[in-house]
Amino acid sequence: MSLLWSALLLGFAATAVAQQPEAPTSSSTKVMLAAVSHDEYVFTGNIIPGTWTQGGTVAVEPLAYLTPLGEWSAQPCSIGAEETSTGEKNCREFARTYLSKPHLYTVIGSDGTGAVVRAAPTTLTECFFYRGAGTYSGADIQKSAIAASSPEFFAESVPLHPLGREESVPARKALNAYVPAKLDTTEEMQLFSLRLEGHDMLVVQRTFADAAEKSDAGRHKFIFAIGTLDRGGFHFLHWNEDTDDEQEGVLATIALKNGRQFLITAVSEPESQYFRVYGIRSGRLTLIYTGGGSSC
Repeated sequence: MSLLWSALLLGFAATAVAQQPEAPTSSSTKVMLAAVSHDEYVFTGNIIPGTWTQGGTVAVEPLAYLTPLGEWSAQPCSIGAEETSTGEKNCREFARTYLSKPHLYTVIGSDGTGAVVRAAPTTLTECFFYRGAGTYSGADIQKSAIAASSPEFFAESVPLHPLGREESVPARKALNAYVPAKLDTTEEMQLFSLRLEGHDMLVVQRTFADAAEKSDAGRHKFIFAIGTLDRGGFHFLHWNEDTDDEQEGVLATIALKNGRQFLITAVSEPESQYFRVYGIRSGRLTLIYTGGGSSC
């Protein structure tokens, strides 16, 4: 009898194991990314100079979901959601189930890597913006960074390198060829060197904070472009043509353990704000993701 009962118990155990749902694989796991910044207005949809947070505090905004394979997806409340009843319902539900709770994030970008960000509960505004407040500790965040709800599948990222006046001379000379066809001037803009998955590039930007105010001519136009410098010429890989009312500026770079790397930017218009993510696909710079944020 003991042998019979043993066989039956083993059979029941095997059946129970077979009926258990499969544990999710690491490739199906996704984490929430959040943008954090000392600039209180970088996530508000206002094209105005920002006010900086004090001490160990930052502005925090959920950005998107990301998997270990590098697959991006929008969180339930993203730009344009307020335009439909379903989108508005999703935003309300996201506010109830996620925004209303405190969250812990770990900085995974080059600025402040390893810092723990404690995001306070926040609410939706009339325009469905949901910038919240947070505190951080463990590392210093100089300006802006990207944080994740779990840092397990991220690697150390290569930061953008701001080019000083002397370093940027060759690029500025090359860019002069595009004045006035593409650029109003090469003054008052920032240049960064960027390396994504072995590809060396330059980022050119002029945001409100970068632009010069002139009483006789007004400010210079916004600029955001990515390109390469080759044989003395600047070759555009990406050019943001919609810069009359739209400013785009770099936030951070992030890297995955599988080798994927991304550049993340924040975009602000008079009544909207969202994010863009650039990466390498088939050996080319590609706009990978647009989303997050909201608008009136």
